[in-house]
Amino acid sequence: MIKLAIDAMSGDLGAPIAVEACKEFIKENKDVKLFVTGREEALAELKGIDNIEIVPAKDIMGMAEGIMAVRRKKDSSMVKAVILTNDDQADAVVSCGSTGAFYTAAMLFMKRIEGVEKCALLASIPTINGKGVIMLDVGANVENSPEQLTQFAIMGSCYVTSVKNIQYPRVALLNIGTEDKKGDEVHKETYKLLNELEKIQFVGNIEGREILSGEADVIVTDGFSGNIALKTMEGTAKTFMTLLSQSLKGSTSGKIGGLFAKKSLYSMKDKFDYKSVGGAFMAGFEKPVIKAHGASDATAFLNAMKLAKSMVKDKSIEKMKAGLLKDETN
Repeated sequence: MIKLAIDAMSGDLGAPIAVEACKEFIKENKDVKLFVTGREEALAELKGIDNIEIVPAKDIMGMAEGIMAVRRKKDSSMVKAVILTNDDQADAVVSCGSTGAFYTAAMLFMKRIEGVEKCALLASIPTINGKGVIMLDVGANVENSPEQLTQFAIMGSCYVTSVKNIQYPRVALLNIGTEDKKGDEVHKETYKLLNELEKIQFVGNIEGREILSGEADVIVTDGFSGNIALKTMEGTAKTFMTLLSQSLKGSTSGKIGGLFAKKSLYSMKDKFDYKSVGGAFMAGFEKPVIKAHGASDATAFLNAMKLAKSMVKDKSIEKMKAGLLKDETN
């Protein structure tokens, strides 16, 4: 039986969305047991439900809290969920709490894959061809070395092969130009390393304006640049939809046109909705660590839990470790 540790308290919307998601998840997944961490009074609706065990945790990790809070709040729902996973009581952990705190908790209390220097936050981004692209790192690290970026490329490639069943993922390096001599010394050296790496299909540099084009399956970048790129795309998509809505409501002809285009507009909006993706994967740990969006509703949290189960079932971490080990022996 697959076992998941669920931090039910740390998101912007608190325990109710996690409770709703857990109830819905367990209806559809009788082969999974959930260890749900949090305050017992907040999780009362989960008592007595088969395959759900409440693990009491007195503290809540705030969205603005970081390293010191993680060390201080060992009885928080987030830290308890991470420790349960590290202690082999659970196969994966899910939280929609602070990215910094969750990453710190994982770094402090979970084992990393042997040889991995830094872990990376991996996000799934929609593309115009509907296939999507995986980008890492999108916020776990401020800067990375060429060797670390090369490890990200391998982990990202293995993830896409395992989760999306793409056998030879196209891997690109985010840069300020497509030529191999573009960028600073880190990007030039990374390009060289990736180009020499036989076990991945490296397709060269990719510019920010091509991220959504579908020309790559995996995009490698440092956490600083990746986080800016991700949030810029989120903001642009939200702004575009707001401006479009205002434009359609601005005149009678616009309102009529909007009625005809409503179905297509909602379809486009759904493609850029984080709720459908659910969570970002923190690559580099011995077990799946899934970070749901801080503002997750029950649907988004449910999808994050589904991703965690899928990764355990598909043995994604084992495939990732095999890929990294193969690289070391080349």
